[in-house]
Amino acid sequence: MKKILVILIFFIGQASWAQTTSPSKREVIGRDIGQLKGIKISGRIMDEITGEGLVGATVTVPELDLTRVTDKNGGFELLLDRAEYTIQFRYVGYETIDYPITAVGDGRMTIRLIQEDFQLDDVVIFGRDPEKNIRSTDMGAITLSMNTMRELPPFMGEIDIVRSLATLPGVSQVGEASSGLNVRGGGVDQNLIQFAGAPIYNPSHMFGLFTAFNADVVNDVTLYKAVVPAKYGGRSSAILDILPKAGSVSKWGGDLMLSNYSGKISLNGPLIKDKVSILGGFRISYINWLLQSLSNPTVRNSQANFYDGNLVISAPISNKNEFTYSYYTSYDDFAFASDTTISWRNTAHSLQWKSKLSSKLSFEALGYYTLYDYGIFNLSGISDFEINSEIQDLGGKFFLGYNFSETSKIVFGGEYKQVNIQPGELVPKGTQEDILFKKVQNEAGREAGIHFQHDFELGEKFGFAYGLRYDTYQYLGSRVVRQYAENEPLSDGSSIGETSYKDGEVIQTYGGLGPRASFRYSLSKASSIKLGYNKMYQFIHLISNTATIAPSDVWKLSDNFLGPQIADQYSLGFYNNFKGNIFETSIEVYYKDLQNVVEYKDGATLIMQNHIETELIPAEGQAYGVELYVKKNLGRLTGWASYTYSRSLRRVITPYEEENINDGEWYASNFDKPHDLTLIGNYKVSTNTSISATFAYSTGRPVTFPEAKFEYSGINLAYFDSRNQQRLPDFHRLDFAVNFKFKGQGRFFDGNWTFSLLNVYGRRNSYSIYFGESDGSPPQALRLAILGVPLPSLSYAIKF
Repeated sequence: MKKILVILIFFIGQASWAQTTSPSKREVIGRDIGQLKGIKISGRIMDEITGEGLVGATVTVPELDLTRVTDKNGGFELLLDRAEYTIQFRYVGYETIDYPITAVGDGRMTIRLIQEDFQLDDVVIFGRDPEKNIRSTDMGAITLSMNTMRELPPFMGEIDIVRSLATLPGVSQVGEASSGLNVRGGGVDQNLIQFAGAPIYNPSHMFGLFTAFNADVVNDVTLYKAVVPAKYGGRSSAILDILPKAGSVSKWGGDLMLSNYSGKISLNGPLIKDKVSILGGFRISYINWLLQSLSNPTVRNSQANFYDGNLVISAPISNKNEFTYSYYTSYDDFAFASDTTISWRNTAHSLQWKSKLSSKLSFEALGYYTLYDYGIFNLSGISDFEINSEIQDLGGKFFLGYNFSETSKIVFGGEYKQVNIQPGELVPKGTQEDILFKKVQNEAGREAGIHFQHDFELGEKFGFAYGLRYDTYQYLGSRVVRQYAENEPLSDGSSIGETSYKDGEVIQTYGGLGPRASFRYSLSKASSIKLGYNKMYQFIHLISNTATIAPSDVWKLSDNFLGPQIADQYSLGFYNNFKGNIFETSIEVYYKDLQNVVEYKDGATLIMQNHIETELIPAEGQAYGVELYVKKNLGRLTGWASYTYSRSLRRVITPYEEENINDGEWYASNFDKPHDLTLIGNYKVSTNTSISATFAYSTGRPVTFPEAKFEYSGINLAYFDSRNQQRLPDFHRLDFAVNFKFKGQGRFFDGNWTFSLLNVYGRRNSYSIYFGESDGSPPQALRLAILGVPLPSLSYAIKF
């Protein structure tokens, strides 16, 4: 036994020595010296400085024309025959390493890559498998690394995750101060945004001017907009999965960034050396000086504040087990000059366990808790009040994966969650008698889902991915539910009684199967055709008469009056790479059918509404479009161009003519923008200097203007006819940035200085248009522009 232990220690020492030296040939030796085939080489690729795993790095064996991409932890596996090989390790922005090895038996290695400066134009470095877009069965799955986002002009001095995604085809926003994303004709509530597996309900600061995620603690971001893997559910449009970084287990380090609008710092290092790491990040704004410098007296006398924080503790206790705890919080408040303050807060906890049960079998479990609370406060001294609302989301999920081979894998899993909503509570402040306490009934629901997915390839030409998910949902008491008269619209006047349900009692149940499938046919190594289908269910709705998320909006669960949203999407795409993957192109077309989309009645009252079903109407929707994408990956000039032609339409037909919208005809949704063009360019002037620019153009979003005005009881009232029949002026804007990397003698100046100019030519893009009265003249149209002038920013960032 002692001899065996000595031999094993010797072999482990040899593998460790191979990682830190560079001989012309290395032997990977393991527990089975005699095997000739099926030798497993596994390992992890890490950043030399921070120790964090590099997601999406490529591991290539040229002799076998074999390429693998590292997983979420930077891990990889290769199955080789007993022979000599040269393994290449590559990641964008890092030095490429070639490892000659002799594969004798199973072995494991740790590769540490060092960041490099791009000095030669002919150095070819890819941050992922350069042919993944051709060979995979993924449709509409987009992963952006932080290195890619750093090439974009920063928004007000910072990398903006959500705005970076909005530069891609099929993804848009309704304006310059809008939160969330509109993906392929879907509303912002139709996207599941999750950070470390926990859902986030409002991903914005300052009504959308900033994204509520600190890029320094984010590892990568993946958006699924077409065929969504079966392990995701609960939303009908898209999934945005944001993964945090893990701290280094070997040394301490961090990041610091200061700009003229905000500042942030992150710190990471070992809690227990080589076993447990911690990463913390904090960001805060100091933008009030800008508000106070503006000419508008209302804005000048307002105040805005926000902050967000992160904590990640990672414990890779062995090569087979890893635990990760993640905490996220964000807070905003905006005080108008009228003494009305709006605030909102996100809080999320998640705990994840990953286990490798065998060479082919893996297990993952995750539990989370999310709280989103928001409020409106009026402390003017006259009719003071406070309105509070909140959402609590508690759930867990697990995944069991089995790899039959390098080209065939299957994943099973399940998910359960409980959602509790306090829609609104009005609390009088002071002694005024004109405002009374009021509380909207709480809501509760639970969701559960089971799923499986199988991905496999048949030779080099064909690839398949198919899956099935079953979702079930229950709407729960305690609650008092109205009954309404038959053959009459739902209204206060048609109410005929009430039914009381006890706490936890099931009021309504929904469920359904959600199949997903995609097919890939490779025309050559550089081109392929893909076909996909996706069906998803959504049991929570954002009730709003605005085009973006606002703290005054109402989140509503499906009940016995409002069914779940159901989306069926069909996609077809052609993908082609040119000149050794330097150019990446694609064209995708899609059609999406939507059921039970929520619309509101004309003149609806949505805030503090105890029976909101009387204000809502179920609608049907359709969205279709074509997306063009061209990307240049290498050279001094890199970037991409994306163009989308799309339509997002709604239709409301009810048995009651007075409830029909636009006479039952199709009309544009609030976020319908037929033409959307984005041009991105980044030019490396020298090793230490780069210039980037973004130009965006889109059709103006639909709005409803009054057709006339009339006087009633001495009050002028507007008359509205058809909904969303007019549009705001077209949107276009140019942003520009210059980045300087200094390596001087002083530590303070050894960092990145970035100067950016948003809205270079001062375009006053209309966020909204409203009408004002003036004596002796007809009503005048007035335009609200968020960024009406060029907005400069200067930021300094350093790693330490």
